Amino acid sequence: MSKVQEYKCLNCRAGLHFDPPSGKWKCGYCFSVFDKEALEKAYGKDLHKTNTAEEKTEQKTQQKQSPELESYRCTSCGAELVTDQTVSATFCLYCKNPTIIKERFTGKFEPRFVIPFKLTKDQAVSIYNQWIKKRRFVPDEFKAQEEVEKITGIYAPFWLYDSNVHGMVEGEGRQVRHWRMGNYAYTQTKFYRIFREGTVLYEHVPVDASKKLDDTLMKDIEPYNYTDLKDFSMEYLSGFMAEKYDVQSDEAEGIMKNRVERYVEQRLQGTITGYTSTMMSNKNVRFTKIDSNYAMLPVYLLVHKYKGKQYMFAVNGQSGKVTGTTPVSFPKQLIFALVAFVITWFIVVIGGAFLA
Repeated sequence: MSKVQEYKCLNCRAGLHFDPPSGKWKCGYCFSVFDKEALEKAYGKDLHKTNTAEEKTEQKTQQKQSPELESYRCTSCGAELVTDQTVSATFCLYCKNPTIIKERFTGKFEPRFVIPFKLTKDQAVSIYNQWIKKRRFVPDEFKAQEEVEKITGIYAPFWLYDSNVHGMVEGEGRQVRHWRMGNYAYTQTKFYRIFREGTVLYEHVPVDASKKLDDTLMKDIEPYNYTDLKDFSMEYLSGFMAEKYDVQSDEAEGIMKNRVERYVEQRLQGTITGYTSTMMSNKNVRFTKIDSNYAMLPVYLLVHKYKGKQYMFAVNGQSGKVTGTTPVSFPKQLIFALVAFVITWFIVVIGGAFLA
């Protein structure tokens, strides 16, 4: 039984890629276009749920004994694909045929939801070029076209949490009034007890579920529009990379709780107005219900390695929101400082001589 799933053109059998603008699957060879219903009719619906008992037994054995790297054979050109255990969708480096390792989307690793890509790679490249152009002192390597072309679309694993939360804040508010009467200055201070509480429902709070991805960057490209959330289907992964989670739900839950607690406190304190100053003395946030779902969310990534350090650039594959880190080129800074000094010296010295 094949370990991989490939979606091929129903006309010429070349590899199919999901096309974000149209939401359909396109063949880059004969330019045929197919919708999801056509692929499900040809390949079967929810293929990732139809594993045989033999496959399930094999998967359990692999989970116990699998090495850090595993190999799969491209069914188009025969090349061997080598991946680590978290890569779930990839493509052949030789024939570019998209390949999905279907066993990595079964059992506990079966996602519940997916948000399909809306941006193309060309759009992501354009966004990066605009972003990097604003960074004057970045090393030239970060602008090289061969580096920019390495931007890759990845379905990143996330845990999405729904929770009912009851929050309470308590403290003291002060109203201070100053006035003068004759030769005397007066200050009046009034003290008030402040108490706020409420119940909030939070839906789809995301937490990055991959240790490879920088948590801060993944948070910075939020939010996602969850009206585009769809039931997971492997067809959406065709032509993109994908990672399976290696951060467990209970571990990510602690991160979610910290975020939601801050949200609740800010929301309750945002209702407190009309005081000169406030001081909170007590707070409590209680979770009454928590549900989690495993989801795949679209991200374009570009990773640079420069002088032994790694710098990552990320684009939200749905909204285009961007974030990233870059180093500073000391020679560029020095040249800029020297030019600024020469210009300033010319204005002060030469300009002053003319005025004299």
